[in-house]
Amino acid sequence: MDSTAKDTQLAKTLTVGRAVSLALGIVVGAGLLVLPGLAYSKVGNSSIYAWVIDALMIIPLLVIFASLGSRYPNAGGVAGFVRLAFGPVIGAMTELMLMSAFFLGIPGIALTGAGYLAFLFHSSGWASSLFAIMLLVIAGILNYLGTQLSAIAQQVLSYSLVFILAAVAVIALTFDPVRDHGVASVATWKASIPALGMVFFAYTGWEMLSFMGEEFRNPKRDFPIAIVISYVLIVLIYLAVALAVQWTLQPYNPQTTQAPIAAVLAKVFGNKSADVVAIMGVLIILANLNGATWAASRLLFSSAREGFLPRFLASVDLNLQIPRRSVVTCILVFMAVVVMHQVGWISQHMMFALAGQNFFLIYVLSVLVYIRLTRRPLNTLFAFGVLVLCIIFITSFGRGLLYPLTVSLLGLVLGAIHKRNTMKNQSSSEPNR
Repeated sequence: MDSTAKDTQLAKTLTVGRAVSLALGIVVGAGLLVLPGLAYSKVGNSSIYAWVIDALMIIPLLVIFASLGSRYPNAGGVAGFVRLAFGPVIGAMTELMLMSAFFLGIPGIALTGAGYLAFLFHSSGWASSLFAIMLLVIAGILNYLGTQLSAIAQQVLSYSLVFILAAVAVIALTFDPVRDHGVASVATWKASIPALGMVFFAYTGWEMLSFMGEEFRNPKRDFPIAIVISYVLIVLIYLAVALAVQWTLQPYNPQTTQAPIAAVLAKVFGNKSADVVAIMGVLIILANLNGATWAASRLLFSSAREGFLPRFLASVDLNLQIPRRSVVTCILVFMAVVVMHQVGWISQHMMFALAGQNFFLIYVLSVLVYIRLTRRPLNTLFAFGVLVLCIIFITSFGRGLLYPLTVSLLGLVLGAIHKRNTMKNQSSSEPNR
């Protein structure tokens, strides 16, 4: 391979074990620290069924992701799939949608971790934003120093957290349940329906794994295996933690909605366990940030390689074969958004809300890609069924849809301009051949 080709090629370092750890760190994020309590408070002791139903609902989407990721591995992830199926203009639109989601959601995650650090050190004000920037810098350094180090750190963080969360759940479940607030009978599962939308967002994040498809050593075999293993582990963790919350806490206690895992540990070990929860929260966030930064930097790299972003970002380090410029750019943008939050230009709640809606629309685009690329009638029928479910879910967004629709329109315009300029440059160079 010559130096020019190597300059835009990523190192193939991902194995099943590393991919599973990335999925765990990305999916098991900040939501697990609050959602079990919020769902329990909303629908009572039937809330466990919301976790079960959503675990079943996500399966069709994961089947689609696993199929696309194994067949079309690329650093552009979902945007790469869309570009392949619908061309560069729709691909550019998807890239902008993903960037607008990453650039809001990842700083929001960092601010969540910063809140736990602020609790540990009894800080407030600008200290929280500085903590968020510190976490982002750590994630950036891990990614900048190479995928080997980043993957190892992710494995240590993710598997340690799985063990800790499982231990918390098992210990809590050995305690006597709160009177009249154990687990409702299966016949009451319909009572969990109001919590389905809330809980569903705990199951998002696997789409980020698609941005690492180009770095799998054997994507056709390993990508689906990583999805399956991580799905099983995550569902078991979620169900265990949700059961532990129901088993030990009252549904209408303020602590149940604000910090359910902290409340469970306090119930088991006493109030001094709050610092342990804070440290665990920071570790969960750091694992989340490491994987998310990996995915976001690959999106910028792929977009630049396609010519939509400046070619400056398409370069990779010749020794480690990682897109260091894209990593640094991502961290700088994330830090800028944290500063915007600090001065009051955007709230953390708004970051999550807008990013979440964009990510869900990315799911819809993935289903459309699957419909376009599949050649089997049964697969097409399956995908149309998934599409109908997604459209029903989208109706709950309301006016929040204005943001992703605006970003989509801007992406279409910029994509069309880029395509026109590319064609113009190609035609002008033809006489010189």
